[in-house]
Parts: sequence; structure tokens; C-alpha cells
Amino acid sequence: MSEEQGTQRELSQAEIRRAELLKEREEKLFAEGYERHDLTTTIEAANSTALLLPLPFAAAILILFFALHGIKGIIDILQNHLELWIAGMIVFMISSVVLAFVHECIHAAFWAMGTENGLKDIELGFIKEKVTPYCTSKAPLSKGMYILGSLMPATILGLGFGIAGVITGNFLVMVIGVVQTFAGAGDFLVSSMLFKYKTARKDTVIMDHPTEVGLIVYEKD
Repeated sequence: MSEEQGTQRELSQAEIRRAELLKEREEKLFAEGYERHDLTTTIEAANSTALLLPLPFAAAILILFFALHGIKGIIDILQNHLELWIAGMIVFMISSVVLAFVHECIHAAFWAMGTENGLKDIELGFIKEKVTPYCTSKAPLSKGMYILGSLMPATILGLGFGIAGVITGNFLVMVIGVVQTFAGAGDFLVSSMLFKYKTARKDTVIMDHPTEVGLIVYEKD
């Protein structure tokens, strides 16, 4: 989720509820001596500069596909089978919409394994202004579980479709895999921020941010 830096957007009722819940939990943490550290970004950053992070994986899929299957078949479809190309584009557009929601459901499934109340601690939603579905955890997660849940959509959908396309020689499936790998750019970015965040303190609580892309780390000695 995101709140554009330097501007304000109207929060949804769900976001307001999550922010209030976090505030209540945060007050207890502060009373116990925890300090807050925000690790957040924006949807704009996640969809632009963050694209460099999944680039090596997408490039590997493309290189393997063309190394094994070449481009002759693709050129033949473009030149002689326009109807197949149009059908493929329709399938691609529909799959992109469906997989955007599947992406968030994968987040939910893996994060739920790391929360006290399972799926009851997970919330799925949609930001109309950004035309962006989202998944968030309302309960604390361990560092490892947060990173695992963040990266699994790109792993399952991106590498899964990509490898399937390479093995079968199906260009459309391969392209879907590449696109889904890039769809995880924001997840790569947030996971990298958390991975690089080092703490020598004994107690750490990690919370998904209620209104922005990223998380909050609470620490105490």
C-alpha cells in the first residue's frame, strides 16, 4: 500500500481501522521501551526504480527461452498467424488482471502461516486511486516470514510461469512469467530493505505498515 510522499490521499475505512489498531499496539510497545523505525517506500518507487531488482531473473528466463527455442516460431506467428497473436494478447491481458489478485492471495497464504490467528490477521483490499490490490498483515511477523511471504508471489507466478514457458517452448507462458516477475518489484524492494536492516538489539517486532508500502520495525534492548 502507498501514500505518495509529499501529497496526501484519502484513506479508506479499512486503512483507518488498521492505523488505529497499530496505534493501540504501538502505545503498548512504547510503554515497554521499544523504538520505532519505518522502512517504507511508495508505489511509484516500487513500480519504477525497484524494477531493477527482478531484472536479472527476468533476463535469465528470456535468455534461456531464446537459447533453447530461438525466435523463428515467434516470427512465423507474427507474419502468418495474426489471429493467434490477437488471441494471445487477449489471454495475456485477462491473465494479468487475474494474477494481480492471485499475487495478493499468495502473500496472504504465506503470511497467515506466521501470525497468531492465521488468515484472521490478514486483510486483502484494493486502492482505487492507484488501481492496485493489496494484502497486509495486521499482526506481527518474524523477519524471515515477512520476507518469505513477500517474495513467494514472484517466485511462484514469475519463476513458475517463466520456467514452464522455457520447458514447453510456449512464448505466451514465458512472457506471463517475465511480467509476473516484474510485478513483484515492490516486494523485492521492501524485502531488500528489511534484509539489509541490521539490528543488534534483543527484542524486535515487525509490523506491516497500515497505509504505506513497507513495514515498521520496533526494537528494544
